[in-house]
Amino acid sequence: MKECPFCQIVAGKAPARKVYEDEHTTAFLDLYPISRGHCLVITKKHIPWFTDIEPGSGLGGPFLKTVYGVARKIKNALNCKYVTLLMRGTRVPHLHMLLIPSIEGEENLLDKTLGYHHFCQTRLKPQFTEAELDAVAEKIRNAPV
Repeated sequence: MKECPFCQIVAGKAPARKVYEDEHTTAFLDLYPISRGHCLVITKKHIPWFTDIEPGSGLGGPFLKTVYGVARKIKNALNCKYVTLLMRGTRVPHLHMLLIPSIEGEENLLDKTLGYHHFCQTRLKPQFTEAELDAVAEKIRNAPV
């Protein structure tokens, strides 16, 4: 897509600090990093959302393999505690995974936000009854892929 900034990177028309590239994927440092080493993994083919990958297309596996490999590279290169994976894509609708390292002694907004989320989640009353949760689980189990 002409307007998509990630497609521009794939086409070589926009700069990126690439850390990995193969036939199906590219990984690069985020322009607005949450933490040192914050990377994005994208598919070279323009796919808006993860759920838009067609089963049997052969793209899901390579995408997740790159996410895993780059996360390991980040962990080893920066000696971080862990790498948070986040896939949303509301700002740029081109399939991408954010890989955000948590580094000892360095604060980042995501860790603070997730800490606050955990604090609230463990103190709120459950929103759903056991029967409602059973019904949701059944509905998901029986839904088509």
